[in-house]
Amino acid sequence: MSEQLAGIDLVSYVDEAKADAIHVFNTLRENRTLSASLTFHITHRIPGHDLLLAIRFPGGLARDQTPTIGLSKFSEARASLLNEERLDADTVIHVHTNYLSAWSLAHKPFPILYVAAARHLLAREIPNHLERTRSPLEVIRERLDNHPELAPPPALLESNGGANFWGKGIIGTSETILFVEEAARYQAIAEQIGGAQAYTPGALELQWKRTGLLEKSKAFSG
Repeated sequence: MSEQLAGIDLVSYVDEAKADAIHVFNTLRENRTLSASLTFHITHRIPGHDLLLAIRFPGGLARDQTPTIGLSKFSEARASLLNEERLDADTVIHVHTNYLSAWSLAHKPFPILYVAAARHLLAREIPNHLERTRSPLEVIRERLDNHPELAPPPALLESNGGANFWGKGIIGTSETILFVEEAARYQAIAEQIGGAQAYTPGALELQWKRTGLLEKSKAFSG
């Protein structure tokens, strides 16, 4: 693992990715984004090369939460969500969170109604993977094929379980997890006072303008 690949020192790259993963895991654990099982598994494609980096945390009651590290060939991971170019992702994280998992159990898609999450995402909901006999890649490709007018979602709920999130980089993808779980928590609290409401006219456009997504939003009608 000491070779250099197209300007990337593999050992340094893996060490940096591991440090990012540990930082994210500890942060999400401390702010109670992660469920009690601490399920948090990262798959990251090393740029420009046929390599997948797997970072797995033991979770649960393990005394030592140091992750294991593995490398494999991307070309052999045909079922990986990273094969879908329309997602524009190099990282997939399988995670169980406290409030979003409730939507998985309810077999419902999660509507994104919280501006702290919405301003970073063009998608308006996270679909639920109900047919577990089909792969997540198959399910998300069918959605993208059937609904090109909708922005690609940032995740796919795992019915009766957690969720698979995707994005750019370990930190960036984890930030989406943080915001979406926060949305799920506040939307659950809002149910006690009448439920979370849809955005008022112009609110989403204002949020997207702040994050530079306004122009991209015009490509989608949903």
